[in-house]
Amino acid sequence: MDDLMDIFGLHIDAEAGKALGVVYLLQFTLFTVLAFIARRSDAIHWSSEFLKSVRVNWSFIIFNGLIAPFAIIAVTGLNTGFKTTGIPTVPPEFWGFAPAIVPAIVAVIVADFVDYWSHRLRHISVLWPMHAVHHSDTQMHYLSWYRAHIIELIFIQGSYLVLATWMGASPGAVAGVVIFRAFHQQYVHMNVDWTHGRFGLLLASPRFHRWHHADAREAWDKNFSSIIPLWDKLFGTYYCPGRCDVPLGFPNNPGENFVKLMLYPFREWGRMTKELVQRARA
Repeated sequence: MDDLMDIFGLHIDAEAGKALGVVYLLQFTLFTVLAFIARRSDAIHWSSEFLKSVRVNWSFIIFNGLIAPFAIIAVTGLNTGFKTTGIPTVPPEFWGFAPAIVPAIVAVIVADFVDYWSHRLRHISVLWPMHAVHHSDTQMHYLSWYRAHIIELIFIQGSYLVLATWMGASPGAVAGVVIFRAFHQQYVHMNVDWTHGRFGLLLASPRFHRWHHADAREAWDKNFSSIIPLWDKLFGTYYCPGRCDVPLGFPNNPGENFVKLMLYPFREWGRMTKELVQRARA
């Protein structure tokens, strides 16, 4: 069969599915080897808590993969709406003066600056419930990056696509940034205490990002940068005092339950709405 499935006219090629499987296998091999280098045999000692986390993260990978065609429609709609605003954009030919690596580097820097503020915004009360799903993983490993609610994914990917349109970025530059960011984000979620020394403000490390996931009051709302921690340093949210051995997660964590995590944002938004109505009536 040429097509694995057909969803509302969106064809998913079987060969593409096989290629994706190879990518996941390569990721597993690479990050397991890196973890073994850092932690030796402890890296392949998989506790029951760790395996629960892995199962839930794979549930997100599968569910978000199946729902991806609908998410693409939503993200494309956001970008189409942006184009109708008439906001000036950088013409694609502007980047003709430089090698392809130049717009790619500029895109990484600009996207990370935007992502810093977008990430910070998702830590406020009304948007926190959808982002909290990502923070629910108490067993940090490379698959933790995949734990993201579909609503947040649409929010994030929509902002990236709008930014790419505004910058006039070429498909090649966008693809390069996507691949680099995906690899780096899996890397910083690894359970290793690696830092980048004097380059620590230029490229986020696993230690830096682990503090962002820490369930410790002094670490709350810190380290929002995805790639370049310099943004946190400049805007007063940098926190990396040393090795992070504190618990991860957040208070009232719904735990390792995929269904509860998918429903968590809606339950929290319902609770917030109810409290708002009660205050308005008081």
